[in-house]
Amino acid sequence: MQMNSLGDPGTEDYVIGESQFSGEVGHPLALAYVVVLICQDGSAELEVNFQPYRMMKGDFLVLAEDSIALITSKSDDFSCTGYRLNRSAAAEVAAVLPSSLFVFLNRFPFFRPDQGLSAFLQAWESQLAMIQGQCSSYKRVMFINHLQNLFLWLCAEVDLEAGTKNDYSRPEAICWKFWELISAHCKQHREVAFYAGLLHITPFYLSQLSKKYFNDAPKTLIDRQVVLEIKKQLGQPRKSVQQIADELHFADASYLGKYFKRHTGLGLSEYRKS
Repeated sequence: MQMNSLGDPGTEDYVIGESQFSGEVGHPLALAYVVVLICQDGSAELEVNFQPYRMMKGDFLVLAEDSIALITSKSDDFSCTGYRLNRSAAAEVAAVLPSSLFVFLNRFPFFRPDQGLSAFLQAWESQLAMIQGQCSSYKRVMFINHLQNLFLWLCAEVDLEAGTKNDYSRPEAICWKFWELISAHCKQHREVAFYAGLLHITPFYLSQLSKKYFNDAPKTLIDRQVVLEIKKQLGQPRKSVQQIADELHFADASYLGKYFKRHTGLGLSEYRKS
């Protein structure tokens, strides 16, 4: 299945698909609660949490909702299989995993498998394809267990203590916090000054940092997250436009519609029908 976004899978607990990341270069990726990417073809230059990586066939990446991930360049044939989990599914996967693994993955999200891990990963993907394609009963449980196997294998292969070190610069730490604040407050606040105030810096300095580390203005990042939230809400057919406007603190449904069309080129009803 073709996957057009790495964002929240909506009403599904998880989504599996292929992505070439068309149109995604140079901007922070919108992410589901947990995303696992395995490169199938081509190559790409990425930045994840301010660290550069070159991703090639066989490499894989584990991202969280609050990861700051950008594709800076890619080959025309770059393609990944993506596994997107919502919070509920991710919590079930995490239930048997050591907490030190999450700290490690936050620090070291990128993996270039050695021969042993590469063989395991190929077998893991093959088994998962069989689960998804042939099993009708217990498919969800088997998927959760299968992801647990992947992460438990990683636990045995890596030095989890290495994840406890933190040497982010102050500007990087501010950007990390800004990204977290957008996710936490975008439903209520869309102005740059609000976030600058929480970070105890000026809007001008926040703009400088945002353009340097995210390649976008802070207002662009905020609006992009708000639009993703609107799309998520529009995916719930029983929720009225007025309810969405109220929940996202728009003055009324008309203003919500104008805001959405300005950023997407589509009307609310048009998007819902697509």
